[in-house]
Amino acid sequence: MNGGLEGVRLRGLHKRYGATVALAGLDLDIRPGEVLGIAGPNGAGKSTLVRIIAGEERPDDGELLFNGHPWRPAADWRRVAVVHQEPQLFPNLTVAENILVGREGATNGWPKLGSADAKVMKAFGIDRFADTPLADCTLATQQRAEIARAVARDAQVFLFDEPNSALTDEESDELFREMHKLAAGGRIVLLVTHRLGDLFEHASRVAVIRDGQVRAILEGDALTEDGIAEQLVVGRDGETNVKTCAGIDRGGGSLVSVNDWSHAAAFHDIALDAKPGEIVALVGVEGSGARELLRSFAGLESCSGAIKIAGEKGDRAQRLSAYVPATRMLSLYSNFSVAENLLVRLGSPEIAGVGMALKKKRMRQLANEATRRFLIRAHSVSQGIRSLSGGNQQKVAIAQALNCAPRLLLLEEPTRGVDIHSKREIYRLLRDYVGADNTVIMFCTEVLEVYEAADRAHVVVDGGLSRQIVVGDYPHVESLATEISRMERHARDDGGARRQL
Repeated sequence: MNGGLEGVRLRGLHKRYGATVALAGLDLDIRPGEVLGIAGPNGAGKSTLVRIIAGEERPDDGELLFNGHPWRPAADWRRVAVVHQEPQLFPNLTVAENILVGREGATNGWPKLGSADAKVMKAFGIDRFADTPLADCTLATQQRAEIARAVARDAQVFLFDEPNSALTDEESDELFREMHKLAAGGRIVLLVTHRLGDLFEHASRVAVIRDGQVRAILEGDALTEDGIAEQLVVGRDGETNVKTCAGIDRGGGSLVSVNDWSHAAAFHDIALDAKPGEIVALVGVEGSGARELLRSFAGLESCSGAIKIAGEKGDRAQRLSAYVPATRMLSLYSNFSVAENLLVRLGSPEIAGVGMALKKKRMRQLANEATRRFLIRAHSVSQGIRSLSGGNQQKVAIAQALNCAPRLLLLEEPTRGVDIHSKREIYRLLRDYVGADNTVIMFCTEVLEVYEAADRAHVVVDGGLSRQIVVGDYPHVESLATEISRMERHARDDGGARRQL
């Protein structure tokens, strides 16, 4: 059905979003019949590449050819299927109805399953769920339904974007079997993931993207987990490193302590201590449990066990923390001004007077002080938050949290999508904060961020916590990347990190 494909050819792709360069002359050949892995740090251009191949974005410059002909998004979109972390389907419809979505205009009524559709559903093992509402199916079944819908419409290019972050090992194995079937059938398959083990196990080649360009193609003997890890950080040693002291050397007691800390689904039996003055990184891919673990310290996940922060226990302890999610617009109010966003977490006595009337002069004064303290570049605190650069928006999100004077700051990927100058300033803000006898715990998916910002790190795999890594013991980021990769691989080989690594 798809024999004779020549593949996808990308040459000189450029894409900018304002001052941000997403792609800077990217070249790549994607062959039918293989699984091509795509690796790269956050902000490297992976998502932009996927959107351009899917026809969701147009490059500013460059050439995209499919089977030797120029790509026409308006006409060729049906050839491409994007399989997301969370399927883009309709949970109120049955599995069979989801397979038929998009063909409503072909008949007077709701379209009917044909023999070809039934054959595809059987091939993907979902025929027995044909009449089951999608909401009642497992995530693995939902993802197979998304793939089957694409195959049924004869898609020829499949883009898998972190597809197994929420799957069990068994469900992941099923997904990869389907992925290899697609490649064996002559289709074009891309796998975008942070999971280096998956790239090593399932990709024929791995393209490493950094700063909007393909910097390396790994295949054959060069395709190893350590090889990918080193390529992700090569040439970036300490480019924004602003470490001035390490809390780990201060001695004394812990500011944060958790014991027997468990979540019903995400992690188990966690024991962790963090001292005042230090930044601790939790390193893990999506689905490892690291993100949920960080959120749990703020009381955002239901857990059992003991938690203590600055001498307080339980709920009282968690009220001494402040949390900033990875997506900054989940912290910020897009219709508010810079000042309003900076002050939104403050208690009413600070900014409200008699009858809860706002103290506008005091609000402006506090907002101006915050912009200076947190290095926020804005023409005026009254301008809209969306008018700021991404880096300055992120500083507002962090400043908003720190205005509550927490003892523990919890950050998800604190510099995702910001430029190098903003990274340096954010790291300096975090150092100033922990220098006042506070603690930062951050969730990271990138080794470079750990190397540049953290004093200690723990790897999280399958809900288990590794022994501590003292970041200062590693002379360069490549050696740290190799050690983290080794720990992740060791945990997987032992059947998951259900115990201390």
